Amino acid sequence: MNKFALLAVVAGVIAMWVGGSSVAMAQLYGEGVGDITATPEQLEECKQLGIPEFACTQHSILAKKRLTTAQQEGAYGSGTSMVAKTFGELGIYVAALGAIFGGISAAFFAMALRKPKIQKSA
Repeated sequence: MNKFALLAVVAGVIAMWVGGSSVAMAQLYGEGVGDITATPEQLEECKQLGIPEFACTQHSILAKKRLTTAQQEGAYGSGTSMVAKTFGELGIYVAALGAIFGGISAAFFAMALRKPKIQKSA
């Protein structure tokens, strides 16, 4: 491997590491701007939803509402798990992916069997 290719790979890995870490920090800890204290209306809503006062934020209220909506009977929207009680969507995805990858592997096996064997001379 030449030096330029090695340098490019190392630079790519460093760029991905630095770029990915800033996004993860922003997602975990928010933007870091503004006051994190809850308003009295939010505290009342947290009390109704069963969220502890120390964890009462707009994000926790929205997450709790999303969770309760997803747990309702017949709710199949955003937030519901693909691993449901029945075969459902997950089974369809697994079957489709199995058919696709199985077909590709069968094609490769068939191509390998059709290829004439090269005889090695002693």
